[in-house]
Amino acid sequence: MPHTPDHPDVFLSFAGNDRDSARLLAKEFGARGFTSFVDELSIEPGADLLLAINQGIEESDRFVLLWSRHTVNRKWVAAEWTAALARDLDQRRCFLFVVRLDDTPLPTLLAPRKYLDAGGDLVKIADALTTVWRRDSAVGTPVLPPPGLPTAGGPMITVYVRNKALAVAHPVEVPAATTGRNLKNAVRLALALPDQETKFDGAVGLRFDYELLKDDQPIPDGIAALAGLADGDTVDLKVGMESFGPGGAFAKTEFRQGSSGGLPAEMVQTLVKSAFDHLIPRRRAR
Repeated sequence: MPHTPDHPDVFLSFAGNDRDSARLLAKEFGARGFTSFVDELSIEPGADLLLAINQGIEESDRFVLLWSRHTVNRKWVAAEWTAALARDLDQRRCFLFVVRLDDTPLPTLLAPRKYLDAGGDLVKIADALTTVWRRDSAVGTPVLPPPGLPTAGGPMITVYVRNKALAVAHPVEVPAATTGRNLKNAVRLALALPDQETKFDGAVGLRFDYELLKDDQPIPDGIAALAGLADGDTVDLKVGMESFGPGGAFAKTEFRQGSSGGLPAEMVQTLVKSAFDHLIPRRRAR
């Protein structure tokens, strides 16, 4: 019986009645260079089923849930997607992807998440997902969902906002036609970027300012500079910080790992962690 490599790219979770859809999607993923864990194809005869599925989820880079009327009240599928959701939240990463095979409502925990409607076209779904996965990989840093609120209204594009000092990027949806100023505001809202972080009742702390760059050039406030901004483009987020204490402000500097800006290095590290911990990926336990 064929089986996937030790580290499959995608774990497919589905109800037995949707097995044909899972097989087809796995085939389409394979044609695009992504290996899949599908229980009947990936578990060796005689293997412990529970341990094999647990290992499949742990070793996979992504988890795709096929949701349909057949999936409702399937305890085995529920156990799989809740484990995937826990990993998604714990590691703060894009791990769980949902594909709806029909119009069956999603569970409450999954309802706020984005999903793809198959509409009978799993080839289209395979194209859409693998395009996103390749685009994520091309950014060059871990890609996490933005922690804040999305921007609403009008045609939207996804821009990857990368911070090299934190070694992370976040996909942020912005209007297709926008200005540099509105882009910065959308990024600040989506990433919940703080103005400052303090200790000792505000007596000591760091103030932050932010600048967006495209191809290492600052993005001005007007609309002309963003005329060439396309869906999937990467912009860099530059973070400036100014430390201050009871005697006033110290030197202003660009945030980099290990920079202190006039305060003790350990205090700066604590303040920065408190300010940006919600953006930093968690290491996967082994």
